[in-house]
Amino acid sequence: MKSNSLFNVPGYRQLLASLILSSLGGQITMIALPLTAVVLLQASPTQMGILMAAELLPFALLSLPSGVWLDRWPKLPVVIRGELLLGCLVMTIPGVWYLGWLNMAWLYAVGLGTGCVYTVAGSASQIVMTQVAGRAHLVQAHAQTALSTSIAEIAGPASAGVLIKLLGAPL
Repeated sequence: MKSNSLFNVPGYRQLLASLILSSLGGQITMIALPLTAVVLLQASPTQMGILMAAELLPFALLSLPSGVWLDRWPKLPVVIRGELLLGCLVMTIPGVWYLGWLNMAWLYAVGLGTGCVYTVAGSASQIVMTQVAGRAHLVQAHAQTALSTSIAEIAGPASAGVLIKLLGAPL
């Protein structure tokens, strides 16, 4: 590996690994959440549409304001807190299911919450990647990020299928 390699930039490997894991987790959630609604709650087509809208609405409503907000705050803590919040939101589903409280309203709330976090923390992670990689490695960093996201988009649904088969949709 060359000494001026992007992988020698302090923090880059960790950031790239976290982005890969986050993308993979997002792809798994994208499959498991609707399957949970359909299989366990027998969601109607209307309910499924509302669930998808709850997940996508934050992108339309928060993209511009979150960019302005992120200009005023340190980005790395936003990314870290966002990833932790995503994990907490998604982990509520098995717990609520186990208690017998799982319903469509809960899935709507989780979908809306994950959409909000993806919008804000996702924007922050792109900024952090730019800051960590620096100007000299910017194109290479974004190329590796795009490649990682593409791999997650391929591996995520397959992983979700295996996990759902082994553990069930809510787990």
